[in-house]
Formats: sequence, C-alpha cells, structure tokens
Amino acid sequence: MQDYEIIPEQKDKLLGDGFTRLPDALSPELLRRWRDLADRFEAESLEAHARGEQIHGACVIDDPVGPRLMRADDILGRDTEAVLDLLACPALLAVARELCAPAGVPMQLDILYKHQHPHPIIMWHQGAPHPRGYPYLNVGVYLDDADADDGCLKYVPGTQHELQDICGLSEQHGWDIPGTVEQPARAGDILVQDMMILHGSAPKRSPGCRRTIYIEYRPVAGILESGTQSRQWAELRRRWMTLVARRAESHGLDTSWMDSLPSDLGSDADEAAAIVAHWEPPIPAFYCPKAIETETYPVPADMREESD
Repeated sequence: MQDYEIIPEQKDKLLGDGFTRLPDALSPELLRRWRDLADRFEAESLEAHARGEQIHGACVIDDPVGPRLMRADDILGRDTEAVLDLLACPALLAVARELCAPAGVPMQLDILYKHQHPHPIIMWHQGAPHPRGYPYLNVGVYLDDADADDGCLKYVPGTQHELQDICGLSEQHGWDIPGTVEQPARAGDILVQDMMILHGSAPKRSPGCRRTIYIEYRPVAGILESGTQSRQWAELRRRWMTLVARRAESHGLDTSWMDSLPSDLGSDADEAAAIVAHWEPPIPAFYCPKAIETETYPVPADMREESD
C-alpha cells in the first residue's frame, strides 16, 4: 500500500470552512466489504427486533412504514477485523496524522443509516462543544452516494469556532441559513468535519438507504482537556490506536509518526472487548431545545403533503 496524500487545499478548507472532502478515498475492495457488512448488520438487527430481542449497538425505530435500522454503534465489538482494516487504510491514517495532529486517536466508530422519508431528520446542530485547544473531528466514510437535493449534508462554513443561535437561525431561515452549502458525496468518499461546525441534513427523497460510517478522532491531550471522559477511557483509545498501528505495519505502511503508544498489547479481540466494555457518555451535541417548524423546515411542505 502507498500513503495517502491530503493536499494543502483540503487542509486549508477544513481549517477555514470547517469541513473538507477526500474523494475516492476508500479502495474498491474495502468499500465492497463494508457495504456487505452494513447489509448484514441491518438484516441481523431487524431480525432480532422482530423476535423482540436487542443487538448491542443497534437502534431500530418504528417508522410509519415499519421498523428500520437507524444506527449500528460500537462496530469495533461486532467486527474487530473489519474496523482495524478500515482505520489502518491509507486515507484514514492520513486523517489521523495530518488533520488531527498531534496523532489523533479513534474515539468511536458507528454506522448511520438514512432512509427515505418518513424517517428521523438530522436537524441543525453542532457536535460536542469543547475547548478548542486541540482538533476534534467527525469523519464520515460514505458507503453510498449522497446526492444534492436528496438529504445530503448541509454546512454553514466558519461556524465551528463558537456556539450558534440555532433556534433563532432555524426560525428565521429554516434550511437556508445565509452561507449554507450542500456537500454531496460519492460512495468511497470521506467527509472530514470540525466537530463544532453547524450542520444538518434534510429528509431523503429517493428510495433506499444511505449508509455512512462515522468515526470521531481527537488527540489524547484533547480528550483530557475536555474533562468529559476519564483518563482510563482515553488510555483505552491509545490502545485502540496501537491496534491500528499494528495492523497498518502489517500492510507495510509507515507508523513512525505515532508517538509513545503502549507496548503491552494483548490480542485484537481482547483489546477490543476491553474498549467496548468500558463505556463512558460522549459530549452531547448542541441542538435547539425547542421544536421549530416552518414552511420549509425541518420537513419541506411538499414532502409533508406527500406523507399525510
């Protein structure tokens, strides 16, 4: 494998606008593998739901059209091998190395399933308010296309530096806050965003489901700076990154940039089980605390009429 290059323009866009796109970042083989996994997780979760059972990390909701999987969380505990191969791929190593310096570590890895409307909408919000002494990134790995005007991500560039008046902006502008940009993506692309950028996504109009893997990255010093999770939790993330380094080295990739990682690792399975078992709550996202409804937000009027 060869190292992945993130060009200066992509770095500058993340720093300035609060998001950047890495096109065709996943290999076709890795993309196919994760699409198959996402299919399997969905089928298993719905089958368990039909039996009245719950799979760890699976969030199945009863939409008006029937049960649908919304999230599959803690994938590290469900398929450790696939997670390590994904995080050790050249593009994601480059994200941790170049965009989340010094040496970002993975904090969690989940899959979000976005179905055709009616389905829960991702309203305007900012993720995880935090001290801004260190990067804190949310990285979306796209398993399916996200087309313009079909519920792809909307960003308000430059809003990542402080909390915004989300209620006021939503009431006044709906989805059309001044400066808003839509960011389509193709299967295999990676979108990297500053955790605090104001973003959301309108309802999906087209049939089918769009799956996106979401990975949070942050330097350990940043985790400790926020003070939300314990030192033990942060140390487990260092161990997770050491598993990634071990996997990357087996693929012939350079990991010399990773500083002072633990040297007493057990097996991949044992380490992953310890990480998943020690759960601590994340920093909650910042939303408008009241329900806002306008002619266009959060469900556009024409889609409201279709669902009546």
